[in-house]
Amino acid sequence: MYFDRISGRGGTQASQQVVIPVRPKDQVAFSCRLCGDCCRRVENSIMLEPLDAYNLGRYLLEHGGGVDNIEDVYGQYAHPSMLHDAYPIFLLNTQGEDQSCIFLKDSKCSVYEGRPRVCNLYPFTVKGGDRGRRFMYYQCLDSRASHFGGGKVKIGDWMYRNFTKDAKDFMEMEASMLPELGMLLRKLGPDGRRQFLFRLLYYRYYNYELDQPFLPQYQENQRQLILALREEV
Repeated sequence: MYFDRISGRGGTQASQQVVIPVRPKDQVAFSCRLCGDCCRRVENSIMLEPLDAYNLGRYLLEHGGGVDNIEDVYGQYAHPSMLHDAYPIFLLNTQGEDQSCIFLKDSKCSVYEGRPRVCNLYPFTVKGGDRGRRFMYYQCLDSRASHFGGGKVKIGDWMYRNFTKDAKDFMEMEASMLPELGMLLRKLGPDGRRQFLFRLLYYRYYNYELDQPFLPQYQENQRQLILALREEV
């Protein structure tokens, strides 16, 4: 969703990431070596989308991760940032001199089943499609050259295993909502955006119950957010 403004892995450092288009039928040289290297040197690189925070919250709640609600996920494991000084996002925290993901333990992901979408799809990423295609797929090329050898994966098979139905539905809902959200935020101007920030954070990120399905909550939150913005402008 944020493909044009952040990197393929979901971060804010797009200049460090190169992506090339691939098709579902393509086979790409890739082999996961279980080294945890893709989870290192990721400071300010992995954005938590609302669905990511929800999935992490549910996983941590069920596995004794010390969270009671989605606010705890943002408070303990992420930090806020701003895109173009106008749009709030949350970035996953890192640790240590190698700037490894906060969830990397003994070179393994400690929240593997609840990991963010960009981690699920790596070394590939997805963008909304055009000309009748639901999605477009890309391979992320980075300095971790050791990953791209020793085996092959078929893009379609990779997406079938890792690109969940909720993630697909979320991306499509985002695509239908974000253009108007961006337009309304621009109309507010800098002062108006600062005054509206609390409500934006509430509807965009915080107003979710972990024991309820995500997508209906997300849809209602975005409806309320757009309505509130329309009233402001």
